[in-house]
Amino acid sequence: MARIGGFLSRKILVNLAWAVLAFLVFLAGHVSYETSLRDVQYFNGWVLIGCMTLLFLLTVRKKLVILPFGRVRIWLLLHYYLGFVTIGIFLTHTRFQLPHSALEWMLWLLFALVALSGLVGGVLSKIVPSRMEAHGERLLFERIPMFRAQLAAQAEELVADSIQNGNTYSIANLYTNRLVEYFAAHKNVWSHLRSSKLPLARLLGEIDAIERYLDDGGKAHLQRLRDLVIAKDNVDYNYANGGLLKLWLFVHIPATYVLILVIIVHVIVAYAFSTGIA
Repeated sequence: MARIGGFLSRKILVNLAWAVLAFLVFLAGHVSYETSLRDVQYFNGWVLIGCMTLLFLLTVRKKLVILPFGRVRIWLLLHYYLGFVTIGIFLTHTRFQLPHSALEWMLWLLFALVALSGLVGGVLSKIVPSRMEAHGERLLFERIPMFRAQLAAQAEELVADSIQNGNTYSIANLYTNRLVEYFAAHKNVWSHLRSSKLPLARLLGEIDAIERYLDDGGKAHLQRLRDLVIAKDNVDYNYANGGLLKLWLFVHIPATYVLILVIIVHVIVAYAFSTGIA
């Protein structure tokens, strides 16, 4: 796909152009409604609610995978670019001003949190999966604890076997001093997020350093242990980066539900004041 400026693809620019066009259509309606001497805030507000409803439908679509409601990828693209339009509508609705009441502040901050977490999530969803695929075998996040436990069990069995076969205690000492802790939990999360291979290189260096003390059988056991260490490193890489993809959702989705509740309260209060009830 052709690239422009080394970052934005032509397809992305086309989608952004459609988003700008949609916002211009909204502005045309905004100006038309305002010149008719009606309260344009109600127009803005209901358009904003409509856009946010469409954005929320992505969550519903993901859960109804067996129904013919269109491909999830199309809904995801709609979610991204309609999100930009929704931010513009929100700023127009607030007149580019800060809130004046506690309810408005809550609404403003929640919307900012949802929008910001959505932007971060969009970037992460674009970058992280390709990084994980380039690194090696990509693992299903929910199965990562099982893979780690299997590798830990295989490493322990391998070390026990090396002792039973009369090898020196070099492998056992290395395992006890360095590798028990390594296999027991996920390690080097920050390094994996930075795609740094330095922690793995240091550990492999310690493994290679004892090779000269081993006979052929011991070297074979050490090579298998080395392979397990590399496999564990890949598991940790998937855990760190896959966890990052999960983490932003723990911010974005709960904040979205709270925002919906606050919007309902905001609409009730707005209409209560307009009708003189409050």
